[in-house]
Amino acid sequence: MSRSVSFIFILLLASCSAEKEANKQVTTELHDVMSEIRGEIVPVSVILPPGFKNNSESLPLLINLHGGGGTRDNLLRQLNTYQEMFDEGILPPLVVISFSGGPISYYQGTWETFVTDELPKWAAEKYGISLKPEHTLLTGISMGGYGSLKIGLKNPERFIAIAPMEPAIMPILEFPQEPHKRNSWWTPMQIYEDVWGRPFDPQKFIDDNPANIAVANAQRIRDSGLNIYLEVGDEDFIQLHDGAEFLHRVFWDNDIRHEYHLVRWADHVGLSMHNRTKEAHAFLSAALMGGKSEPIDLPLTPEQLQYAQSVFGEGEIDTEPTSIMREDLRLAPTIHAELWKPLKRLAKDDPDMKRAYGKLPKTTIIQEK
Repeated sequence: MSRSVSFIFILLLASCSAEKEANKQVTTELHDVMSEIRGEIVPVSVILPPGFKNNSESLPLLINLHGGGGTRDNLLRQLNTYQEMFDEGILPPLVVISFSGGPISYYQGTWETFVTDELPKWAAEKYGISLKPEHTLLTGISMGGYGSLKIGLKNPERFIAIAPMEPAIMPILEFPQEPHKRNSWWTPMQIYEDVWGRPFDPQKFIDDNPANIAVANAQRIRDSGLNIYLEVGDEDFIQLHDGAEFLHRVFWDNDIRHEYHLVRWADHVGLSMHNRTKEAHAFLSAALMGGKSEPIDLPLTPEQLQYAQSVFGEGEIDTEPTSIMREDLRLAPTIHAELWKPLKRLAKDDPDMKRAYGKLPKTTIIQEK
């Protein structure tokens, strides 16, 4: 092989190597999108997955709402985290989009239609993403967490999953009457007026409050199958863990399935956000794939079935440990369910058995005087 041929061969190898490396990298784009419902141009940012080819397939869409004081640039600051999530397989190929929704807009009013209708349609025309609800995800941090809750709970059939992180919500179902209290000190009256109008009408705030929406829309949310991930740090300086905990209890009392994370030692900002973001997106990814529920109706061997039916059978309760459920973890949920069926049947007339979550008693005891 001549020197010139060798040199060309080396160049070809280098070019192929560079192309492969480029196909592993996410790419970003910035656009100005005309919104008819807003009557203005909305700045939009986009993260495209590694190896993305325009209109090559109908990829899922993830809309990421920025927090208070943010812009579309907030998404680009998460670029390395998204690169990691694609590299590690936490996220499947999908298109991530954010936009400048106003520094303190709380995504009120026409922003809701922009998120549920205009922005996805623009993304479908631009990138060929799927418009199907089962392929549409919504997340956000702080004010964006509030927005993802408010919009997702009002439109549960529009999304397969939402992942609000440290949402800016209060532990209330009624507007707080006193200012400068724990549940509302972080929202001055000017913000209420800027978002919900002057003179301020508390009812407009309550109509947008995620806890109230969850109560009013409980049946729709349950029927829709919307997957909900709710998280917050327990050292959030704005004390947003109060609102998240309250909403978790509202979800529970209204039998709305969800995953809730109260993250120990975590603040509203800081180093914890990296791993917390990855965990939230792992939930979104699982929802896209149909969830992680394990079947409880798989066929069992005669030995497995005999063991399961003998534990709480007619004879003496068998409390001896067994290795049968550990032999095949895929079958363990089915064996476990078969094991408990005799006792569960005894409670079949209790209407609460039809709920996903039980009705819980109060956590305090009122002492008689």
